[in-house]
Amino acid sequence: MRTPFYHTPERKRQLTEAAERWLGTPFHPHACILQVGVDCVNLLAAIYQESGALEGWQFPAYTMDGGDHRNVSQVLEWLDCHPRFERLPAGEPLQPGDLLCFRLGRVPHHVGLLVTGNRFIHAMRHYGVIESQLDDPTFAERFVVAYRPVL
Repeated sequence: MRTPFYHTPERKRQLTEAAERWLGTPFHPHACILQVGVDCVNLLAAIYQESGALEGWQFPAYTMDGGDHRNVSQVLEWLDCHPRFERLPAGEPLQPGDLLCFRLGRVPHHVGLLVTGNRFIHAMRHYGVIESQLDDPTFAERFVVAYRPVL
């Protein structure tokens, strides 16, 4: 495994500060404006860019209900090809900055960002940007795989 991007206290602090700024931002599909509107994919892109893990985020066009209609996860396809993310083997301990993938419908189609412990941040329709716990049954049963930003 390569070196995780968030391997220093300073980078973890930058991650936490960037994530906390987005809390309370309303959900809006395909948007990325702090405290105005964002979806789960663009939320993670903004946090990773603000904290230095990524310079750009070129995710293909997607629909909000793609998890219901596709047979293959567009999210996993993109992450598996991206050189700055490594898929974590099942059972690997999670670390701050890990990208969490959740099944919605048939395939993984929702993402969150681990901040500390089992606390993660994500953007959900009707709720906006919120913090949740990975051990909450709602999310624990839908969690599929994690990816780690690497140097």
